[in-house]
Amino acid sequence: MYTKNNLNKKEQGQYGLLSMLALIVGVVIGSGVYVVNDSLYRISNSAGLIIITWLLISLVILFMLVAFIEISSITAKTKEAGTINNWFRHLFGAKYSKFIGVFFALIYFPILISVLGIISGEEFFKTIWPLSNQSQGYDSPYLMFLFVTIFAFIFINIIFTINTYTTKPGKKIQGIGTIIKLIPLVLLIFLGLLILMNAFTANNQAINNGEGNFTFFDPNAAFNSGWENGSSNLKIILLMAPTVMFSFDGFLFAASLQNESKKTSTYKVAAVSGVLFIILIYILLSLFVFAFGDQEGGYIVSNALYNITGQKWLSTIVGIMIVVSVITGISGNSITQNRMIADLSVNNEIKDLDGNLIARNKAKVPQNSAKLSWILAIIWFFIFRLLDLCILLSIVENKDQLNPFNTINSTLFVSGWSLNFITLISYTFYVLVIIGGIKNRFDKKVEVEKNKLFYPAAFISVFMIFIILIVFTIDLFDYRSIFTDSNQLIVSELVSYIFHIIILITIISIIIAVPIYFEKDVKKANQEKLKAKEKLIKAYKMQKTDPRYK
Repeated sequence: MYTKNNLNKKEQGQYGLLSMLALIVGVVIGSGVYVVNDSLYRISNSAGLIIITWLLISLVILFMLVAFIEISSITAKTKEAGTINNWFRHLFGAKYSKFIGVFFALIYFPILISVLGIISGEEFFKTIWPLSNQSQGYDSPYLMFLFVTIFAFIFINIIFTINTYTTKPGKKIQGIGTIIKLIPLVLLIFLGLLILMNAFTANNQAINNGEGNFTFFDPNAAFNSGWENGSSNLKIILLMAPTVMFSFDGFLFAASLQNESKKTSTYKVAAVSGVLFIILIYILLSLFVFAFGDQEGGYIVSNALYNITGQKWLSTIVGIMIVVSVITGISGNSITQNRMIADLSVNNEIKDLDGNLIARNKAKVPQNSAKLSWILAIIWFFIFRLLDLCILLSIVENKDQLNPFNTINSTLFVSGWSLNFITLISYTFYVLVIIGGIKNRFDKKVEVEKNKLFYPAAFISVFMIFIILIVFTIDLFDYRSIFTDSNQLIVSELVSYIFHIIILITIISIIIAVPIYFEKDVKKANQEKLKAKEKLIKAYKMQKTDPRYK
């Protein structure tokens, strides 16, 4: 067993407090924060409820992080990579960890990448295409859909072409993209704070949509038309929760760094401080987006900056920066997915006796794993675009009370919902790991560094995610949304309802069936083949080029 005295400097970890803080903030802050508020407003029509949702989910994330500080000490002690798959394997056994591995490698990341591609296409479209004033939407929905689909497809394929065969360009994209993605965020918060300090006045006095003060929680405010009473507000908040949770999904990265820190105490301070700082940044950004945005231009950073400065060129540049930041997210997630598929082969959780998925090319990339990642992302992309198109057709071709002008402001129908759904599934797995941590307190299956705040943090996390999951599921199967108040059928809502159920059944089936299918194939492998593969696994872990690429 390793002790503090016999670890060399490299084994003790490479990150001090400041470097770890910078790493956590740079990586965990995602591009999703730039687009979620406008999406949330389409759900709730209430800035106040959105801010409350940010505050509530921020607390849940903080509690989850505190719980994971104890759980992540498992891999810190064993000197393994701090991943949810490894934590789950230690707490529940390899028999069950394969379900998590398959979910993230074959479902979560491909869907995330495909939807981020669509988001990047939409942000690019909105940056260069004028918004229709007729009904706060685009009056050429098919043109918008075609434009978004083409550019999303181009962005995804460019990124995978780079990351499948090389490593250096991908690293540069991550480095440059991380800097670029923080610029719009910092700029809006900086200008917003200056206005609060009366350093200058916004160009069109757009504060709170022209009402002259910050009345975020006033039910009568112009941007709180969706504010209702009692349980209706609570339901809306809980339904918006998965979208906000998506913006925080990178918090697990902070939990995974324990064995990378020079000291355990340094890690704890950096992890909690880093996530607290990110929470502050997210909430400030959301406050200023609603303070300076408007319904016509959208509650997005570029529109808020335009309303502050009156400079169209600035909002255009910021819009391009946001597109770049989303593409950076595609790149980072594609690299992660490549490695996760290779890890499934390393752990013999999928059939790969010849070691094709762990064969590194000359750039040290598991090339076949990357190609599989590419194929999966494109498959999910076309599935979502086809389903989104079907819903778009039903909206435009069937005039109804929901869309009298036949205009749209987004083509993220099934694809956007699916992103929320897989986010909720991922958090469900996080909660299962926390439950495993609670169980471990009793059966002491694995050694951990106990945290005094673990129990309250764990129980609060489990309770909140459970409530959100229940409300989300009930709303999903609530068929009343497909009818108007006068009991007339809404065709677009019916089509959307059917497709959502189909996607739910498909994803759940894959999570359950695929690991069981691969397990049967792996069990059939003879010991001679598995022994031969061990040499390939060793070469993969040592990051050596596979002989087949020499």
